[in-house]
Amino acid sequence: MATYWAELDANNVVKQVITGVDDLTINGIPTGTWYTIFVGAPCVQTWIDRADKTYAGIGFTYDYDTQDFINPNPPVEPASEP
Repeated sequence: MATYWAELDANNVVKQVITGVDDLTINGIPTGTWYTIFVGAPCVQTWIDRADKTYAGIGFTYDYDTQDFINPNPPVEPASEP
């Protein structure tokens, strides 16, 4: 199974999402650290299969406190009928 990693800029905004391996370490290095070194920018895991997490998209902001991504354009709720 693949994992997905979000590359962040200096403001924790997602620049790209990459597919990775489902391993705890790569060459003895924790996977998140390995991807951070590989792309040269902070990388955090994003979840495609968890209802309690928001899957990262380009332009989303990562919140380290909640360990989740904030959509800059949240879906608009349809107006309720009177």
